[in-house]
Amino acid sequence: MAVPPRATENNRFKGSGAEQLAGLIEPTVTSHGLYLEELTLTGKGERTLLQVVIDYAEGTKQVGLDTLAGLSEALSVVLDKAEAAASPLIALPAYELEVSTPGATRPLTEPRHFRRNIGRLLEIDLRADAPAQGAKGKGALTARLKEVDAGGVVVEEIKPAPKKGMKPKAGPQKHIGFESIARARVQVEFSHTD
Repeated sequence: MAVPPRATENNRFKGSGAEQLAGLIEPTVTSHGLYLEELTLTGKGERTLLQVVIDYAEGTKQVGLDTLAGLSEALSVVLDKAEAAASPLIALPAYELEVSTPGATRPLTEPRHFRRNIGRLLEIDLRADAPAQGAKGKGALTARLKEVDAGGVVVEEIKPAPKKGMKPKAGPQKHIGFESIARARVQVEFSHTD
């Protein structure tokens, strides 16, 4: 299953009128203690979809369903008021509002995304032209994210178990610069204990 790319700080708002809509709803998102990760306005007429992707700006706490529902209701009120004023929605006969989080397996593209996932298991693809920085060769590695600093991440590589039923082995911690990371995403775990 293909995972859509995650927005970066420079391309968070996509579609005609998305910047203007972001200006309308971002204060409400922020007042709920959340960060507007991405806003996309797609489709035409009655098939228009307004997707609002939110997350916490910092920390490792996950956004709960009650928080999503409360924000969705608050955004509906804001958008209903905006329809009476000048907004990209005024010309639409109908639209669907979808409020969600980025999802567990979306690529990590900003230092903030890595900070939100400290302690989690990541799959990291290293750039072919980047220095190895302690990693064995290029390619993918599975590692537990330990720290994030201004230049990159500190991870503990997890090596596969030598035999079925044995536990995977943790390697030494190493620093990987952001410039060396081609792609990173969280690996979903069903149980983890340190």
